[in-house]
Amino acid sequence: MTSRDPATCRRALQEIKEIAAVATLQDSQMSDQEALQTIAAIADWVTEEGAAERADCGDVIRRLNSLTASADLDSLDDREALDLFDQVLATLTRPADRQAHPTAG
Repeated sequence: MTSRDPATCRRALQEIKEIAAVATLQDSQMSDQEALQTIAAIADWVTEEGAAERADCGDVIRRLNSLTASADLDSLDDREALDLFDQVLATLTRPADRQAHPTAG
């Protein structure tokens, strides 16, 4: 998957959603912190490759990158990891128009 591939951003976003879904399963072997680290790495890579410039998914990738880039994921305690993971899930599940205008409707 390279940034020259027009579907890179969409594929990365789909993978992020799958990782988040696995982490939310009861009895999942993946912790919230592990999911955050993987999601952060993917969002960072997509942003660095310039693939987040795509309008169809770039806003979500940029928001995920913004949420995770400022956090020291290795030093989060369980509560902090859960809170950040909840923010990531909200970013993945909110419609784009609500994210652009959080006070709307």
